[in-house]
Amino acid sequence: YLPSYLRTFVRIYLRTFVVYLRIRRYLACFSITRGSNDPRPPDSTTTTHDADKRTLMLSDSPGREILASHVARRTLNVCCGECTTLTVAGEPIWSQGTILVLIEYFLFVFLSLSGGFMIPKNISICGYLELLPNWVAFLYFHVAAAGIDSTLWHSVMSVKKETYVPLATTQMLLGVGCAGTLFGFSVFPRCLWQLHQGCVLWWVYVTSAAMALMFFRDYAKVNYTAAPVLLWLLGIVMCNLLYFESSFRFYTAESITIIAYIAWCSSLHHFHGRKFSTFRVFLVNGLEAGVMLSLYRYNQHKVCKTSGSW
Repeated sequence: YLPSYLRTFVRIYLRTFVVYLRIRRYLACFSITRGSNDPRPPDSTTTTHDADKRTLMLSDSPGREILASHVARRTLNVCCGECTTLTVAGEPIWSQGTILVLIEYFLFVFLSLSGGFMIPKNISICGYLELLPNWVAFLYFHVAAAGIDSTLWHSVMSVKKETYVPLATTQMLLGVGCAGTLFGFSVFPRCLWQLHQGCVLWWVYVTSAAMALMFFRDYAKVNYTAAPVLLWLLGIVMCNLLYFESSFRFYTAESITIIAYIAWCSSLHHFHGRKFSTFRVFLVNGLEAGVMLSLYRYNQHKVCKTSGSW
């Protein structure tokens, strides 16, 4: 038997997964291959206009061809884009670090809401973290460490690839801001309210600006997808509407936002052609997560006057 709020949460994710399977089945009706007379690789500097010239579809309808190619590239080039790259390279799918990150986050949500732990008065991710044991909380911090890794790496790649110095500087500062604020609200517990909430708000502002800048800069490139941005907007709107609720609806809104951030990081890997290996996530990000968890517990037990009650 599962509590009603957990059944609702699971039902939302199952419905999302069913929608994904239906889209994938629809796209399977089409075959997309590159023209044999074009030697250029489909890298992130290739525009959608160039890609459409090299796309050969089984359908004879031009409108259907454009729709399918755009949906395939701009909707499923997130984690699926990373996984497709590995499949082409002949590597096993489990070698993709983003898969581990997603599994860990879903496991964190399931364990948090399973009913085996105390429910906080403030039903939110940060509320649960103060009450969960370390072995469950570690899952969250591992996901956060992977997100910081991906964001900082994107900042470095943006500086290397961007020829316009002001834009490169802006992208770098926004990336560092995303990583810094994510680190901040992860190590400052909710009982340090001003520090914690300040980092949360600035994380939302800076990440939204980084996504918007990348959209206007790269929307025409073949390896870019706006799907994480749309999911991010949905999560942010829901969080704002439900902000003054202490409910599992707000918890769900927070989770959508985090999943959108994971998807955005995954899209950055695919956009730049990065191999984000499971080994790196397990070892490097695992060590970083341990440090973050230690800092969090220190602040919770040594700096906060009270913890777990608001």
